[in-house]
Amino acid sequence: TLIPIDAAGRAAVLGLHVSPDQVGLVASNADSLKEADEKLECFPLAIAAGGLIVGFAMYALDSDDDNYWIYRLMIDRRYQGRGFGRAALRALVARISALAGCDAIYLDVAPENVVAAKLYAEEGFIPTGEMFKGEIVMRRPVAR
Repeated sequence: TLIPIDAAGRAAVLGLHVSPDQVGLVASNADSLKEADEKLECFPLAIAAGGLIVGFAMYALDSDDDNYWIYRLMIDRRYQGRGFGRAALRALVARISALAGCDAIYLDVAPENVVAAKLYAEEGFIPTGEMFKGEIVMRRPVAR
C-alpha cells in the first residue's frame, strides 16, 4: 500500500536503508524527503505492508519536460526479496497512470543496478536510448 507521509511516517522512512551493496544506487531517503520539501511537484509516499513501513517511493510531474517520473523506489534491506518492490511499483504505476494528462511514466536507473532494471523491464518499462546523469532512462506507456 502507498500512503502519504505524516510525521510518524517520516521518521519510519528515515529509518529505512538499502543493503550495503546498493548504497549509491539510489538517493538516501533523507535527501529525497528534503527534495520533496523543496519541490511541490514531488509526491513522497511510504510503502506499507502488514502495518509496517517497508519502503519509500516518490514521483513527480517534472517541470523540465512535463512528464511524470518515478524519482525514487526503495525497499528496506530487511524486506527485500519478498515482492514488495514489484507490488509497490505496480501500485505507483496505477496511481500515476490515473493522473490527467499522463500518457507515459519515466524513470532512470543506474546501469549497475541490474536487479532494478530487470524489474522495471518486466513491468513494461523500455529503455529510451537516453542517459540522464549517467543513468538509463526508461519509459512505460500508459494505456488509455
